[in-house]
Amino acid sequence: MILSAFVGVCVAEPQDERKPARQVVLQGILGSKALLLVDGQRQMMSIRDTVKQGVRVLRIAEEQVDVEIDGKRRRLHLGGSHSVTGRYKVRESTEVIIAKNNHGMYSTAGSINGLPISFLVDTGATSVAMSARHAKRLAIDFRVTGEPTFVRTASGVSKAYRVTLDKVTVGGIAQHNVRAVVIDGNYPEQALLGMSFLGQLEIQRDGNIMRLKQKF
Repeated sequence: MILSAFVGVCVAEPQDERKPARQVVLQGILGSKALLLVDGQRQMMSIRDTVKQGVRVLRIAEEQVDVEIDGKRRRLHLGGSHSVTGRYKVRESTEVIIAKNNHGMYSTAGSINGLPISFLVDTGATSVAMSARHAKRLAIDFRVTGEPTFVRTASGVSKAYRVTLDKVTVGGIAQHNVRAVVIDGNYPEQALLGMSFLGQLEIQRDGNIMRLKQKF
């Protein structure tokens, strides 16, 4: 089963003037293999593989992978992010890396009110948006707590409800009291991560990679 998270775990080794930081991103898990992005190049690796680009897979679990990067052991999580920078100094990072999927879209795993959901990153959406089917699974009683409204979709104007989500999380970034809309019916097929969440972040695009950073 593929976990189409495409959320990055950045691991950078101690830097000096001779060698740049190495970046390793866990993009997904397929059975006994891990899909890694190593310095921008995709590698499908298992524990039986030899070292590739300084990286060796040690263990693959349901949502995490233990790797050895240039001789240093690291644990990579789907939906989490941390970095190691500077000599003998470890610091947590609030940067999340998302790679384009096979359809050229930025898709990532996240959670709403503590329950998992798959997001499609949409900077053109004013708020987080989901279908009534998503809301039911997430136990959001939008018809009782929401404010009725109308939104324009690909199929025309649809009835919707404005709600406030207690917590939205993508990787190591969490935000509270996030504005959202629940659209009657089965649209959108994948929940949209809109500007009510993204507007609080710095967004950078680098080729097929999108970086989300919390503003300080």
